[in-house]
Amino acid sequence: MKEKFVCLPSGTVLNIDRVAFVSPLPDAAKRRRKIRVFFAPAGSSGSPMSMFLDRDDSKALIETLSKLGLDVTALRRAMVGRK
Repeated sequence: MKEKFVCLPSGTVLNIDRVAFVSPLPDAAKRRRKIRVFFAPAGSSGSPMSMFLDRDDSKALIETLSKLGLDVTALRRAMVGRK
C-alpha cells in the first residue's frame, strides 16, 4: 500500500494515512491558527499526537482532504466564520 503525503506551505509534511481527526478551533475565522490535526505517531505505538495549523496550512490540508473525497464542509465554514 502506498502512503499518501501532503506537503503544507510551511514545509510540514503530513502522512494523510495517519491523520485520525481534524477539528476547527472555536472562532477559527478570527484566529491565526485555524484547525487542529490529530494523528497516530510513526510505528503506531503510543498515544495520538496533535498539532495546530495556521491559515495557509489549514487551507492546503482541507483541499487535500476534499480531493480524497471527504466532506470538508464544516471545516470550510469554520475558516470563513459561517455557521
